[in-house]
Order: sequence, then C-alpha cells, then structure tokens
Amino acid sequence: MPAPIVLFIYNRPEHTRRTLESLAANPLAAASELFVFADGAKTAATETERKGIDAARSVVREKSWCKTVVMTESETNKGLARSVIEGVTQIVNRYGTVIVLEDDLVLSRHFLQFINDGLEMYAGMPNVYSINGYMFPIETALQHSVLLPYTSTWGWGTWKEKWQIIDLEMRQKEAIATNLYLRRRFNLADYDYTSMLGYGNNSWGIRWYYSVFKRNGLCVFPAKSLVQNNGFDGSGENCGDGNFVQSGLDQAIEIVKSEEIDLEFYNQYINYFIQKKSTPTDAFRPVLKRLKASIETYMGATRIK
Repeated sequence: MPAPIVLFIYNRPEHTRRTLESLAANPLAAASELFVFADGAKTAATETERKGIDAARSVVREKSWCKTVVMTESETNKGLARSVIEGVTQIVNRYGTVIVLEDDLVLSRHFLQFINDGLEMYAGMPNVYSINGYMFPIETALQHSVLLPYTSTWGWGTWKEKWQIIDLEMRQKEAIATNLYLRRRFNLADYDYTSMLGYGNNSWGIRWYYSVFKRNGLCVFPAKSLVQNNGFDGSGENCGDGNFVQSGLDQAIEIVKSEEIDLEFYNQYINYFIQKKSTPTDAFRPVLKRLKASIETYMGATRIK
C-alpha cells in the first residue's frame, strides 16, 4: 500500500487546486490516503484572508483527489511550523511512513512512484533519512536518484523512526555555530543556514535539516526534479525570492540503491549555486574549493558530540 500523504494548506485556493490536480494525476493517487491539515485564521487576518481560508478548504471538498481524503480544520492559527510538526508526527506514528506536501507545489505524475519506491528501497538503511522529490535545475545526464547530505521541504517522504530524531530545540546548535569546519559543512552551497539557527526562528525545515546533519545523515534526491514550487508570487508564508523555480516535470526518475554521496553530481550542484551568484565568480572560487574539500571528507566525519 502506498505511503499516506499529508498536505498543509492555508488561504491560497488556486495554489491548493494546482497541488491537488497534479497529485491526482499520479497513478498511485487512486490507491493513496490523503490527510489535509488546514490551518486557521490569524488573529489579525483580513476579511480577504478569511475568505481565502474558506475557499482553500472548499477546493479540498470538491472531489476525491485520492482514494480517501480526510481534512482536519483548525479553528486557530498554528503557523506552518507547528502545523507541519504536529501533522507529520500524527500520521507517521500511525502508519510508519509519510509523504509531505505543502500547498505551493506542482508534482510530476511520476512523483508518488519515486517517493514510494524510495521509501521501500531505503527502509532500514540507518544513514538515510528522507526521500525527496525536488532538485535544482542541475545540468546532468543522470536519470536516477542520488544521495546528498542535505534535506528538502518541497515534497518528501520519511519513516517513523527517522522523523523521531527531530530535535525541535536544536540543543547542540552552538557546536555548529562556533566550529568553522561544521559551519562550512552546514552551509551547503554557500547558503548561510547557520543564521537560521538563532533563537526565535520558526522554521520546521531548519530543525529537520539540523537533526539530520548532526547525525551525518544522507537523503535521496532525483537527479532531475519531480516537483515545481509555484509559491514565489509573494502569497506564501516562507516563499523566498523566486530564484529557484523548477520546470519540466515529465521525466520518470529511477530509484537506485546507493550508500554514498555522488561527488560528481554534488560538484555540479555546488557549481550551480556559484553561478547563481551576482558577484564575480572569482570571488567565490575559494568558497567553492572549501565546500568541495568539505564534502570529500564528509563520509568520514564524526557526529556532533
């Protein structure tokens, strides 16, 4: 039986519709259980925002998007972080596996097959923590999965025993922030993730990444994306600046079993981010060199004590 799917929605009915339509186009959707968690209105929500909340919930009720659809409607606003943590925990504890979606994702028709195949193939592998559907537009001829030392929040799946390691308090974050080597490893692709370790950050994604990182965990990714994020229109809670929107989702990607990082692909990944920098490339060559050196020693690195 396919892994259950959780979808988190708020007040974006058209985004929700596109996500559900793309999900329903997956052949495995007809055999999958879908659990929708609809967050409640913020105290200061406008009338327009409240109408958006009602409209998004109405979209869910329109049809049977999957084999079964169960929607939990919150009367209060939990915020995305609390909603995701509570919703994922509830479903993965009940079923043992879970696939996680948010309302700004458009999925390939091959997405569910890839994630479910990965959850089955990598089940029980101690250093693999999630199966992910998104990949940045890396130039590669690969048509299969790769292992990389980072997580993703744009369409992914995991197992109960792996989700249980999440450290919501990030109790050892100072070990990363104060250690140059660990900071370089943590700030993959030259993105300053350590700045997100500060107090008051409400991101569930950084807590998940931190928890996997401190165990030297790896995650499975497709070499070419099976997910497009369409939330870069300013409507999302944490939508970013829109530089990394992916398109072209019509290719099936094979899940292959591996136990180590694909260094060649990882170097291509690093180069992609370096090229995205607006500053002259020469200024970032030392950064690239350090990152490549870090990843080459990653597999032998020890856990944070």
